[in-house]
Amino acid sequence: MSWEDRDYADDPWRKLGKPGGDWQGLRPKLDNPFSWSVAMFRIAGITVKIHLLFVIYIIVELLRAVAGPDSADTEPLGVGIVAMAMGALFLIVLLHEFGHCIACRWAGGTADEILMWPLGGLARCHSGNNWKRHFITAAGGPHVNVIICVVVGTTLGVMTGQWFGVAIPNPLVPLNPIVHNSDVASSILLMALVCINGMSFLLLLFNLLPMFPLDGGQLLQAALWPKLGYANSMRFAVRTGFVGAILLAIFGLVMNELMLICIAGFGAITCYITHKQLEFTQGMMGGETEDYAVSVLLDDDGSDPEPAAPNRAERNAEKQLQADAQEQQQVDAILAKIANSGMDSLNAREKKLLQRVTERKRQRQD
Repeated sequence: MSWEDRDYADDPWRKLGKPGGDWQGLRPKLDNPFSWSVAMFRIAGITVKIHLLFVIYIIVELLRAVAGPDSADTEPLGVGIVAMAMGALFLIVLLHEFGHCIACRWAGGTADEILMWPLGGLARCHSGNNWKRHFITAAGGPHVNVIICVVVGTTLGVMTGQWFGVAIPNPLVPLNPIVHNSDVASSILLMALVCINGMSFLLLLFNLLPMFPLDGGQLLQAALWPKLGYANSMRFAVRTGFVGAILLAIFGLVMNELMLICIAGFGAITCYITHKQLEFTQGMMGGETEDYAVSVLLDDDGSDPEPAAPNRAERNAEKQLQADAQEQQQVDAILAKIANSGMDSLNAREKKLLQRVTERKRQRQD
C-alpha cells in the first residue's frame, strides 16, 4: 500500500517530518497505528521500518509451526518451511513497497519511507495533489506482484509441468504444493519458488480488495477524486473500507486465520481515524471541504488554459480566479495532510493559511 500526503512538489513546506522520512520517530502513539514501528535500514534515500504487527505475526506463525497443526486433518508444514515462507513474505512485501516508491518517483513525486507489515506494507509517498499521480503510485505495488507471479509462476509451470495448483496457486492454501506435491517437496529450490509465488499471489489479491487503506481502496479513491473531489472520494473509500473490514474479519473467523482478523482490525482503525479527521476538517472549513477538492483548474489533461480576456477588468478577474484556484490547491493539500497525519503535522505557514481561509469563509457566511 502507499500512504501519501499528496502535497505539491513546488511547495516550500513539501518535506514533512524529520530528515530521512521518519515522520513519527520512534514514539508510538495509541491513536496512530502507523507509529507502532521501528527503523531497520535505509536504501536509495528510503527508510525501511518494520511494524509491530509484522513481528508479532512472524512469531505467532513460527510458534504455531512448533506446536503442530490445530487438528488431525491439517498437514504440518514444519518450522523450516514456515520460516522460508516468512522470509518470502518479507521479501515480497519489501519489493511491493519499492514498487510504490518507484512508481511515485517515476510520476514526478518523491518517496522516503517504507513501513513493513504483512499484507502489503505502507510506502510513504509524496506524489503531489494530482489524482493521476496518486493512481499510478497506488498501482505500482500490485504491478510488482504481477511481474513476480508471471516470472516465478511461469518458471514453476515449466519446471514441474503443473500449472493449476502449483504455478497458479490456490490463494486459500498457497503453500499446499509443498505438502501434497512430491516433486515440489523433494526440491528446496521448488519449495522456495512456491513460497515466493504463493505469497506474491496472495498479497496481490488482498491488496486489490476495494478496502481502504489497501491498494484497491487507494485506487478507488483516486479514480473517484476528479469527479467527487478529494473529501467526498476519501469519505466514500473510508465507508467502503469499513464494510470490507467487517467482511474480512468474518471471513478470518470462519477460516480461523488470525492474520486476516488483524488486518481487518488495522483497516477499521485506519478508516475510523481518517473519518474523524475528515469530520474535523469539514467542521473547521464550515462544512465545505469538498469545495477545496481540486477537480478543476489543474490542467491534468494537458490542455492549454483559456487565453486572457482583452478587457482589463476581465484580466484582473481572471488573475483573481487563478489566485483563488492556487489557494484552493494549497488548502486541499493541507486537508489531505491532516487526513493522513493529523493536525500536529502542520507547520506554522500551513496553520496560518488554513486559519486565514477559515476566517474568510466565516465572514462570507455571516
